[in-house]
Amino acid sequence: MTIEDNNEMAALISIFLRNEGFHTLDFGTAEEGLDYLKKNNVDIILVDINLPGMDGFMFISHARKLTSVPILIITARRSDTDAVAGLGFGADDFITKPFSSEVLVARIRAFLRRAEGLENNNEKIITFGPFEFFPDDFVLKKDGDPIPLSNLECRLLAYLINRAGKYAKPEVIHKDVWKNEFGDLTVVAVYIQRLRRKIEDDPSSPIYLKTSFGRGYGFCFPDAEKS
Repeated sequence: MTIEDNNEMAALISIFLRNEGFHTLDFGTAEEGLDYLKKNNVDIILVDINLPGMDGFMFISHARKLTSVPILIITARRSDTDAVAGLGFGADDFITKPFSSEVLVARIRAFLRRAEGLENNNEKIITFGPFEFFPDDFVLKKDGDPIPLSNLECRLLAYLINRAGKYAKPEVIHKDVWKNEFGDLTVVAVYIQRLRRKIEDDPSSPIYLKTSFGRGYGFCFPDAEKS
């Protein structure tokens, strides 16, 4: 799904993707895209930030309540602040105009490979506190109520849980989870904060996703920490 109000840009993206064998859906407003998502599934979402009516940031925030598929921001904005803001709302990455068809297609294929890998993951259910973690569904459940995760949030949480009790520096996490493909180390802190908002009662004083000065981030099972 592509949400882009510039008809020429939307047509160009559609040509790029159709030439690579992708089926595309094009919408000119965030509202149209959300209406479609309420009734249908897509594999990946490309969204511009500067849209008429609801902007791309708000679209991402609403879309994250409907789907966990990868969201890629397409923007002419070059500010790091805007890029980080988009990640904070729930996007997985961004690409700045102008871009080549090769770069766009490579990004999309990489995200789809990651999503497919998670869907084929048959890991057992992981429980901690009131939570149940289902890595293959990108879902946390707290007291039975689902908390959806994006694919990168899922990858990061699974990575930290698998290393429970150990800390990893941002550069190590970025290498292992992001595979050094996109973005910079800033995204690690952004995603840690996103996860904390979903699982911590007080994100400023976390009991699960902890920070250790000079050592990085780590996941702690509170019961294990007390023993």
